[in-house]
Amino acid sequence: MVIYIEYAFLENFLFDGVLLALALFAAKTKIRWRRIVTSACVGAVFAILFPLLRLPDFLGTVFKIAVGFLLSMLAFGRLKTKKEWGRYALTSVFFFCFAFGFGGTLLGVYGEFGQNSQRIPSIAVFIGFALLAGGSVLLVRKLYARRAVFQSVYPCIVHSGTKRIQTQGFLDSGNLAAKNNLPVCFASPEVIYELFGEEIMKKGVGQVCDEMQIATLAGEKTVPLYKGGLEIEGRKIQVYFAPSKNMINRDYKILLHSGVIGETYETH
Repeated sequence: MVIYIEYAFLENFLFDGVLLALALFAAKTKIRWRRIVTSACVGAVFAILFPLLRLPDFLGTVFKIAVGFLLSMLAFGRLKTKKEWGRYALTSVFFFCFAFGFGGTLLGVYGEFGQNSQRIPSIAVFIGFALLAGGSVLLVRKLYARRAVFQSVYPCIVHSGTKRIQTQGFLDSGNLAAKNNLPVCFASPEVIYELFGEEIMKKGVGQVCDEMQIATLAGEKTVPLYKGGLEIEGRKIQVYFAPSKNMINRDYKILLHSGVIGETYETH
C-alpha cells in the first residue's frame, strides 16, 4: 500500500485542527487560529512519524497522551494563573473526548465496510467527520443554553392565604412588569388554579385583584392579576401573579420578576 505523505499530513492537520477548535469552543476559551494551525502542524507531523518509532504498547500510549496534552497547550496559549491552568485542563479533556468519540464513531460506522473492501474512500471519512463536528457544535450550544437556564432557576414557595406551593422559578431579567409598585410574576395555569381556585380562571369572577395589559406577538392583551406571596432566597415578597400558558411543559412554573432577587422590593 502506497502512502502519500502530503495527503497524510493534510488529513491529520485538518482533523487535529477541527478537534482543537471544538475543544476550545466547548471549554469557552478564545479560539486563536494561528495557535491552532501551529498545533495542528505539530500533530500532523507526529502522526506521520509515530509509526516509525519502535515503542512498547504502554510507552506508545503514554507518548500519544502526552502529545495530546502538548497540542492542547499549544492551541490554548500561555499558562500563568490558576484559572488558566484549570481552563487548559478542561480544554485537554474536551480534546481527548472529541478525539476518542469521533474515532470510535467513525470506526463503528465504517469498520463494517472496511472489512469488505481494501480502503474506505477518504471523502466518506471527511463527510462523516464533518457531520460529527457540526453535530458537536450544536450539542455544545444546546447544553450551554440549558445550563444558562438552570443557573437562573431558583427554588421558591408561592402562597395565598393558607395555600402554599413549592416550585421552581426562572429569574427573567427582561421581566420588568409591575403594578401598584408590586412586581408581577407569570405562573402556569395549574399553579394559579391551585393557589386561587377554579373561579379565578373566569374573567371578572372570583379573586381577581387587578388587571394589566401586556404586549404579545398577537398584540396587546389584558391579563388578570392575583395578589399573593413569594418566598425566595430567604426573602418574603408580596407580588402579583398573572396566568401564562407559556409555562406549560417547562422545567419551571414561575417566570419571576427581575427585581425579586436583590433589594429592589422590600420584604414583609
